[in-house]
Amino acid sequence: MATVVSERYALSLYEVAKAENIAPEMYEALQTVSDLFETYPDYLKVLTTPSIGLPDKQKTVRAVFEGRVHPYLLNFLLLLTEKRRIGLIHEMAEAYRDLYYLEAGICAVTAVTAIPLDEAQMEKLKNKMAGVTGKQIVLKNQVDPSVLGGVLVRVENKQIDDTIKNRLNELTARLGQIIA
Repeated sequence: MATVVSERYALSLYEVAKAENIAPEMYEALQTVSDLFETYPDYLKVLTTPSIGLPDKQKTVRAVFEGRVHPYLLNFLLLLTEKRRIGLIHEMAEAYRDLYYLEAGICAVTAVTAIPLDEAQMEKLKNKMAGVTGKQIVLKNQVDPSVLGGVLVRVENKQIDDTIKNRLNELTARLGQIIA
């Protein structure tokens, strides 16, 4: 249920932003707001606490965001607070991102590696993925020492696993079949 609700709210905000030709700016601002709530989870708790009255919550939202975000986004945050949906802000930001990326021809790619990729490796992988997908790539590098080496690439609903951990698991499985 939360996903459907989040998608509907995100779609509403996206349609307004698109109509006003501010979809990219709204995306950045919404991400910043979502990141703020992630950095300061107590602030989100205040806005979701039933014992705190709506006028106080709205006053707090205005104090933090008024003059710092686009008025449409401020109104969106006030509406979410009023409808008790502000706790879904992270999901809404993701849903907005998905809508924006889809229409802008942008593809989010995550590269999981044992150690951080350097700039040259990031650029090479970006270019490779742009050639494969035909889209502009937003690449995020996630470090996970358990992969041991190589790279696990997540793009859209696909996963390309070229890690040493995966190769060792495949080798173990083959050896298990030979021995059995």
